[in-house]
Amino acid sequence: MKKKFSKILGLALALAMVMAMLSACGGGGGGDKPADGKDSDGGSGGEGGGKGKIAYIVGNLGDKSFSDSGEAGMNVLRGEGWDIKTIETGDASKADKFEDYIRDALDQGYEYVVGSSNYGDIFLNIADEYPNARFLIYDEMRDESSLKSNVSCIFYAQNEGSYLVGMLAAGMSETGVVAVDVGVENPVINDFVTGYVQGAQDYNPDCKVVVSACGSWTEPAIMKSLVLDQVRNNNADVFYQVAGGSGDGLFEACIESGTWAIGVDSDQYQSYKDSENPEKADVILTSMLKEVGNSFVSFFHSVEAGEDMWGKTITLGLKEDSVGYVDNAFFQENVPEDLRNAMAEAAAKVKSGELEVKSYYDFADESEYLAFVDSAK
Repeated sequence: MKKKFSKILGLALALAMVMAMLSACGGGGGGDKPADGKDSDGGSGGEGGGKGKIAYIVGNLGDKSFSDSGEAGMNVLRGEGWDIKTIETGDASKADKFEDYIRDALDQGYEYVVGSSNYGDIFLNIADEYPNARFLIYDEMRDESSLKSNVSCIFYAQNEGSYLVGMLAAGMSETGVVAVDVGVENPVINDFVTGYVQGAQDYNPDCKVVVSACGSWTEPAIMKSLVLDQVRNNNADVFYQVAGGSGDGLFEACIESGTWAIGVDSDQYQSYKDSENPEKADVILTSMLKEVGNSFVSFFHSVEAGEDMWGKTITLGLKEDSVGYVDNAFFQENVPEDLRNAMAEAAAKVKSGELEVKSYYDFADESEYLAFVDSAK
């Protein structure tokens, strides 16, 4: 029954992902959209949705990745009768406005406020002022002792999914040098890097891993230049992007250099195949999936069922089918069977507990993490 439900939910999320991307197209997506606190009800849900009112706080839609995955989940909930407003705050350059947008939504009667780790501190700072509201921070690890009774966290084990695509990168590389290129470094992003480095080196101990940040989630031109430099100067030939809208530049660089890319958060192969730039799909071997939208739907189904979901940190990984990778026809055509089997076997071992993937959160301090990353260069 669970598998059947997962398939139905997956189909609903795939359709909702298309809706999310179409709704973002008018603004250009990613860094092309003005960051002015734009909001939308997504074209459905309507005023006074019978199941409750949710404000989804997001930087920018249109990244064909993290933010759009969340919006896809919200579109599923809209279709079920929830009244949902999506509020685009823009990137960190607009951080002084974030709290105003959140308070505005609360003052408009939104009972639930959902936002990533970018907004977590604000949620915790104002939670006591809004005791009847509920706040969901996603993509962040917080100790439950630090949470308020009306605040919860969803944390994704992105290190586990990244381990598997690290194996893929090492197995597909002809030069023995792979890369992971991120937007902005932070603990969650460093957790992606940690898993990827371990996976690459477990599969091939001689594989070198280049780790770089372009400094923005919305600068594809900077990312493209960075990746092309890594091709020329480091001889890297497989690239994993964890960079939001900046990741588009990585795909462009891979087309130009004839190298492979790995997407993130959602099925970026399919997103680009369905876009105005379908050629970008042809360099994307797979994407490391972080089922953000799926987690929203499951969380609010639990709320609707009357479960106590607050004051908790919920961790979702391979065992919960909340991270993983895309296993589509393109992946199967381009990745050798023995490598595909090795990835599947590793995933099974992680789920069973036989294989433990390192996490950034396990390092004693930043210097220990940096030493780990440097050891792979």
